[in-house]
Amino acid sequence: MERVKQHPKRLSVMAVAVCTALVAQAQAQDTTYLEDVVVWGTKVSSNSESLGAGDMSLKQADHMSDLLRDIPGVDVGGTHSVNQRINIRGLGETDLDIRLDGASQHANMFHHIGNLTLNPDILKSADIQVGNNSVTQNGLGGSVLFETKDAKDLLRYDEKFGTRVYGGYASNASQQGSLTVYGLLSEQVDAMLYGHMLSRDNFEDGRGVETIGVEGDTYNVLGKIGFEPSQLHRFELAYDLYRDSGDYNPRPDWSVDANQSRSEDELISTDYDRDTITLSYELKGDTNRGKVALYSSKTEITRDETNVVSRWPTDRLSVNSAENRNTGLNVQFQTDYQVANLDNTVTYGGDYMDKNSKSIYGGVLYADETAKSTAVFVENQLFLTSDLSVTAGIRFDDFKREAETGTNDFGDVTWSLSGEWSVAQDWTLFASTRSLFKGPELLESFIKYQTVAYLADDIKAETGQNTQGGIRFDKQIDEHFLSANLTVFKTEIDDYIVSEYDFASAGYQIYNLGDVEFSGLELSASYGYQNFQSKVSYSRSDNEDKTNGGPVLDTVGRSARSLDVGDSIAVTLDYQADEIDTIFGWTSIVVLEEDNVLDGAPVKESYDVHNLYAQWIPSQVEDLSVTFGIDNIFDATYASHASKTGAVGDVRADDYEPGRNFKLSAAYQF
Repeated sequence: MERVKQHPKRLSVMAVAVCTALVAQAQAQDTTYLEDVVVWGTKVSSNSESLGAGDMSLKQADHMSDLLRDIPGVDVGGTHSVNQRINIRGLGETDLDIRLDGASQHANMFHHIGNLTLNPDILKSADIQVGNNSVTQNGLGGSVLFETKDAKDLLRYDEKFGTRVYGGYASNASQQGSLTVYGLLSEQVDAMLYGHMLSRDNFEDGRGVETIGVEGDTYNVLGKIGFEPSQLHRFELAYDLYRDSGDYNPRPDWSVDANQSRSEDELISTDYDRDTITLSYELKGDTNRGKVALYSSKTEITRDETNVVSRWPTDRLSVNSAENRNTGLNVQFQTDYQVANLDNTVTYGGDYMDKNSKSIYGGVLYADETAKSTAVFVENQLFLTSDLSVTAGIRFDDFKREAETGTNDFGDVTWSLSGEWSVAQDWTLFASTRSLFKGPELLESFIKYQTVAYLADDIKAETGQNTQGGIRFDKQIDEHFLSANLTVFKTEIDDYIVSEYDFASAGYQIYNLGDVEFSGLELSASYGYQNFQSKVSYSRSDNEDKTNGGPVLDTVGRSARSLDVGDSIAVTLDYQADEIDTIFGWTSIVVLEEDNVLDGAPVKESYDVHNLYAQWIPSQVEDLSVTFGIDNIFDATYASHASKTGAVGDVRADDYEPGRNFKLSAAYQF
């Protein structure tokens, strides 16, 4: 929970930095004057990586896939701006705990779009917990905790005020820019105002086929004011406004081929918005530390479907909207103490969230549903020796669902147990197990089927167990640094809930399918020597329907969409050339074919994609950074396994990624 320092000690990966703009995004420092250059970047940390690869400078990104896709066990699907889908070990975003400055970003909007409206440019950190290993989090598959920058992060030296301007261009095909002003209003008060604009055109995929219905504009405005009465305490008020507008595809997660086969070139005027207000308090003591966040976050989609002429439900020919609002309070503190001369760290707190979901068709309220969750938890880490610690935790969850399909109340007590043992100076063994709980989701808010959806009378909450273990290694030999991390896991989910269309009743049945299992591993290794850094990782995840056999299926009869992904290999190389003030880098991602599908269904095809980047921060003008890069150097035709893949009728619906993309960016901070 401590403040992330914005002066990292070595240059690191930035696989996608490049747009003619201003990217001070990966100004990680190592030696010489770079140590004093302010970093406009993101610290990306994950429990699935080796220690040497954990402190990455932010890649310049306009989609969450640019930032997270090479993290072992993590994938991000979707190519459209309204379609960002984080996937961890085969579990999608509704099974993850995703937070922005403490505010839950949970939503279940529409299966043709993603549920996240996040701008990666302003993120300060992304803390990824691959797998749920602690009672402090509530996602079945893990958590992603995003934190945005504030004025204190951007001020350099003895500055009182500062400004950053940014602009960028990508050949395939977008332009972006931002302006940030920040400063100290007094010795105790700081403020920041950030505005970012991204304009997208229809890109070409690796086949040279131009998409339709991607052209649109996204802008983000973030205002923050902080008050620090002392070094121990910080209060902060933030308002984050996100807008995405354009004439978009009816089904933004499908390929251009599938959209044209179903609706030709027809587009729908779309607005996809988010408003998040957060009031937080942070305690930054040595013995006691923690954070409280009170928030309201609203995500809303509005589409004018009045004049749709292709096949479309006649009761939806109007201006329609759906809204997901999360109002909540998250409290988490840590205290260090001793018992019988043994050191302990206890983490304790609670989490309350009121999720409201509503839809309006033609100006008439159709559905208004709520789900209220309350949790309290405590977790204690006991240091038996300087090399051995054991952590145990307990959590109580209460989940009340008030929906058109009925009112239900679910609750459970879950627990966690883990241990770490430094068996040698450079080797650490670790293991953990955590019981799981999740109540039934509210239905998709932008689907008009609440009156024809039926929750089974005997519906149960999903429960289960996540168990994992592995080994970490890190060693410094003169100027050489080596590190590695191996994690093997098994996640069991009992009473897995599915929604299935029943042709006999012309309705949707929501019921417990049975027990499912996700298992696999993540392996990563890093090597560094002087100004050279490298990382290679491998991850694997497989799912299985333990009750009915075969893979976990979705409603179109293939491996569950955005669940099973193929084995993934990622390689990152970068080198800092001090003599010319430039960092050079290369990243490669290779994803193997995924054949865990229903017999006769198409496999998810293998692919490899490679990116090149270089960033120049001239020592004569240290306030300037210029970044150039090429994404998808070899113009590969591919679709992420976390995206929509497969066939719609006799047409491939694979959500193909953009083809080769030249980027150039520049930033000036003064």
